[in-house]
Amino acid sequence: MVINDMQKLIVTLTKINDPNQTYNLIFDLLPSFFLPKWIERFAESNRCGYDISEPWALYNINDIWTNQYTVNFINEHIDICNSISPDMFSQKISSVDDQDTLNYIHSVFELHHGKLDEWKNNPLFNGPHGNKLRNSLSHINQTVHRCEGTVEQNPKIRVVYFDLPKTEIFSKEDYKLFTNSVEFGGVYTCYADVGKNLEALAIDEDDHHHDFVPNTHYSVDFQIKFWDDTGIDKTRIYKNFYEDNINYFYSKGYKLNDYRLTTGAIKIAQLQYSNKASVLEEISHCNSIKSAVLA
Repeated sequence: MVINDMQKLIVTLTKINDPNQTYNLIFDLLPSFFLPKWIERFAESNRCGYDISEPWALYNINDIWTNQYTVNFINEHIDICNSISPDMFSQKISSVDDQDTLNYIHSVFELHHGKLDEWKNNPLFNGPHGNKLRNSLSHINQTVHRCEGTVEQNPKIRVVYFDLPKTEIFSKEDYKLFTNSVEFGGVYTCYADVGKNLEALAIDEDDHHHDFVPNTHYSVDFQIKFWDDTGIDKTRIYKNFYEDNINYFYSKGYKLNDYRLTTGAIKIAQLQYSNKASVLEEISHCNSIKSAVLA
């Protein structure tokens, strides 16, 4: 695939009070041996006409998602799931800081969704209310991650296309591009598997998860991060967790320093901007992702 050096990623957000008003985030793509593969996933998503799955996935950017609103949102969708599949969830959440209950709720999503595209074969999602059930489970999953992000209060935007099949696997070379560091306005690959990777286990201390799944598959999904972090502290946390639990990873079939246990993400693009404060001010007035295009 030939990549035009002038090609940009443009993400358009809509304003809170008037969806006809928009704000464009313009990014320069960063050349790498992984970039053409990501662009191909982007093109495949466009060819199939997939929509952005969760256009509301703006985190710590505006004051819409208060703690109480977030708790109510999760519990409302738990009620929807239980009305379709009785007793799917035995617990609700009362606080965004209750990590153990968040882990339990996420484990229910893992159990019924299965790995990657396994949900397509689950009878629960093929019944008359299957789409509604999957939609609520998806909302619950992503809002659990929203709760986990409230601790650091780092603003970010997630752009995901759940309907695009997760078929592509990182190569050994791709892992050399992974980084735990973050640059303001950077675009990074998302965790595309279902389960918990090493990073999540190191932070969540999750005793409810059904399986450890490292960063294996990639998709078009990406996240835009609006903060700076050298990644030094997180690298230390991940390393210590790995060393303290090395027998667990051996039991899962991973050898010492297995490249598949590489942590972080690949940086895909960088935002064009002149002032961080003005960018944060602009996006604080937005509440939805209208589109993402390569132009």
